[in-house]
Amino acid sequence: MLVNYIKEQTKKHNENNITRTKAYLNFYEQFPEIRWAFLASFVSRNAGWNMTDLQTDPYVQFLSEDKRKSLYLTYESINWYIFQDAYPQLLIYQLSIEKKTPLFFLLKHFYVSSFIEEEWYRFYRNRKEERLLYAQIINEQNIVEQPIMEHRPYKNKIFRSFPFQMQNMMDFNAVLLPTENGQLYGEFVSNFLSVSKRISIGKKIANLLFYPYLYPLFLSFSRNIEIDGSRLEYEQFLDQQPIQSEPLMDFYRNTDHNWTDYKGDWAKDTKVKRKWWKEEKVRDLQPLNEAFYQKREWLQHMSSIKSSIKHESVEKS
Repeated sequence: MLVNYIKEQTKKHNENNITRTKAYLNFYEQFPEIRWAFLASFVSRNAGWNMTDLQTDPYVQFLSEDKRKSLYLTYESINWYIFQDAYPQLLIYQLSIEKKTPLFFLLKHFYVSSFIEEEWYRFYRNRKEERLLYAQIINEQNIVEQPIMEHRPYKNKIFRSFPFQMQNMMDFNAVLLPTENGQLYGEFVSNFLSVSKRISIGKKIANLLFYPYLYPLFLSFSRNIEIDGSRLEYEQFLDQQPIQSEPLMDFYRNTDHNWTDYKGDWAKDTKVKRKWWKEEKVRDLQPLNEAFYQKREWLQHMSSIKSSIKHESVEKS
């Protein structure tokens, strides 16, 4: 009965980016000791903004419809996979608290790694929040490695494509942590194909998210600003002209996913590296507003050039 309940709840909340983001945040509100859930809500929220970006003018001008659809499916699949793995963990923790006994043996029903099962038992005994946070970051970045990062359709069509390589090289993507005072904090994402780099970025974002005087600002934003997947969520507080984008569900229907044939335990084939546990110090607490919007202006400029060239070519024809 418990396994069926967890499966039903996971399917219900994994319908789309909005339901995932809300599920993470609602769980964190109930169990703030599970800090990864708050981190996941912000990373998921950023994925929604990236998805709606694909329907805005610069991307429409710069990328073909097929490329934009492929990028959307990449964002969606990564976040779907992580939720499919992580949400049963969260529900089993909740049930363990309610029943006052560890139930993490149930994780085997959800193809969860032996690595994270052991870490949940460890946390239940010693309550070391930071270790569990890092363990969950390590686990979730490893579970997408085979079905997404190394999977041939994604690897050939997306990760080797010129638009992705350019984004990766120029650090166009950033995980943003907005505030209601208009300041944007976060980290630019580069070398995305490296699991070690993704883990490092995850830890940096987490340590920034829980930085003592910034954490209340991020929590207030999460509680007060409705999740709709558009950048207007935070751009309403900025001085610059907002990016014209509609809510995510105006563009995308719920996407059907299939659990691929990869259901193995990554921890049996991958050695957990010592550096994955290393703390990432918060070295720069400056907002990203200026740097982030400079990159977006450059992208807008490039798309305008491409649009002009295309228009001239049509006129000549």
